[in-house]
Amino acid sequence: MQREKAQGIMLDLKSGNYISQESRVFSDGNYVYIPLAGDYPSVITGAEVVEIEPRLPPHQSLPQAIKGSYDRIGDIAIIKLKDRKRAEELGKAIIQAGSGISSVWIDTGIQGEYRLRQLKWLAGDNKTVAIHTENQTRFLLDISKVYFSPRLATERMRLARKVRDGERIIDMFAGIGPFGIIIAKSRNVEITCIDSNPDAIKFMKDSIRLNKLKGTITPVLGKAETIMPDLPKADRIIMNLPHQSMRFLDIAKASLKDEGIIHFYTFGSMSDTEENMEKIRSAGLTIIDKRIVHGYSPAESLVSLSLRKTL
Repeated sequence: MQREKAQGIMLDLKSGNYISQESRVFSDGNYVYIPLAGDYPSVITGAEVVEIEPRLPPHQSLPQAIKGSYDRIGDIAIIKLKDRKRAEELGKAIIQAGSGISSVWIDTGIQGEYRLRQLKWLAGDNKTVAIHTENQTRFLLDISKVYFSPRLATERMRLARKVRDGERIIDMFAGIGPFGIIIAKSRNVEITCIDSNPDAIKFMKDSIRLNKLKGTITPVLGKAETIMPDLPKADRIIMNLPHQSMRFLDIAKASLKDEGIIHFYTFGSMSDTEENMEKIRSAGLTIIDKRIVHGYSPAESLVSLSLRKTL
C-alpha cells in the first residue's frame, strides 16, 4: 500500500492479529508491504492489495551482504538475480537458514510456447517437483515443466470470494489450475480449465485429486480459441495470460453470458493500461474494477481488470 496509508491500516491490522509473523513488513521507498494472515478484514479495501515475492521472516534473516528475495514453491526457492555469484551466495544462505527450503534454483527468464522458466540449479537438492500449499489448497507441480506463480495467492483467493454457488466458469489459460481449484474448493460450481501444455493438464489432474472440492473441474487440453466456441456460455471467465490477453478478448466476450464477468490480466505501464481500457470499452465491455496486483518491472505492473458484458 502507499506509504501515507500504511500507518493507520497497520494499527487496525495489528489490533486484530491480521499481520502474518511468517514474513516481514518492508518498504521499497514508495510502498509499504504488509504480510497478511488469515481472512483479513475489509479495512484494507481502500488500499491496493498486491502479491509480492516471499521474504524471509525476521528470525531467518540473511547476512546483510547477500540479502534478497525469492519465489517459494513448496520447498523450492527460485531466485531472480542477474549476478550469478550473488545468487549462489543467496542460495546457500537460504538452505543454511533452516527455512524449510531444500532446493534453490535461479530463473534466467521465461521462454517458449508454454512460457516456462529457464532454470539453473544453485544449491540444496537437485529437484524440480514440489507440493505447494496455498490457502489450505495443495498443488503438485514440476517447476521445469509448468509455470506457476506463488505471488498470485491473494489474487486467487480474492477472486474465489466473488464467486457464488451455481456459476459456470471458464479458465482460458489455466496452467495447473490454481484459480479453478481454489474456487471449486469452497464453491459448488462447474469450471472448465483449458491449457495447451500437456504437463499442465497432468499436474492439474494430480492437484484436483489432492484436494476435496465442492465444485467440479473439467481439465481440457488444447487452445482456448479452438475449444471455447463449443462450450456453453459462462457466467465468469478468467483470462490470466497477461502478455497476450488483448488478443483473446473477443473470444472471451463471445463465450460470456449477458451480465457475465471477465477477469482480465495484463502487464503494462499506466499509459498501456489506459490504452487497453479504451479498447475494452470500445469492445462493449464495462470496467467495474481495476487493481494493481504486483510490480513487474520498474515501469510496468500486473493489472487486474474486472469486465462486465452488458446488454
